[in-house]
Amino acid sequence: QVQRGKTRTKDKYRVVYTDHQRLELEKEFQYNKYITMRRKSELSLALSLSERQIKIWFQNRRAKERKITRKRQQHSQQASTTTPTPPALCGPADTHISTSPRQDILSDTVSEDKPPIMGPYSIKAKKQSVRQHKTNSESKPKLTT
Repeated sequence: QVQRGKTRTKDKYRVVYTDHQRLELEKEFQYNKYITMRRKSELSLALSLSERQIKIWFQNRRAKERKITRKRQQHSQQASTTTPTPPALCGPADTHISTSPRQDILSDTVSEDKPPIMGPYSIKAKKQSVRQHKTNSESKPKLTT
């Protein structure tokens, strides 16, 4: 006979909600994201679920809502920083004001008549730095003891 501890992983089961139960729970969630004790009791009787199952369903549904919201925010932030702003339809192009900070940074560093500015962290600058280091270390006299 196997002695059982406090964890009951083999005895746990996953509740599979019926379409009707899911629909009613979703309707309640749309009305109010936090369920009251009274409403939890009413839903428990109406849907043949325990109050604990309803409580956990609401906790999980709120977590899902937060996850969806975070993804939407990340997506909208990525879209606003990577999508170039189209030029203005009227007036000269240089009077166009960009709403994207990334666009402004690029317009300051890249121009048609001059090459892009190499920052200290650019790949080209890093390669040049490595080359300089190699040439400097090769030209130093080696000490012999």
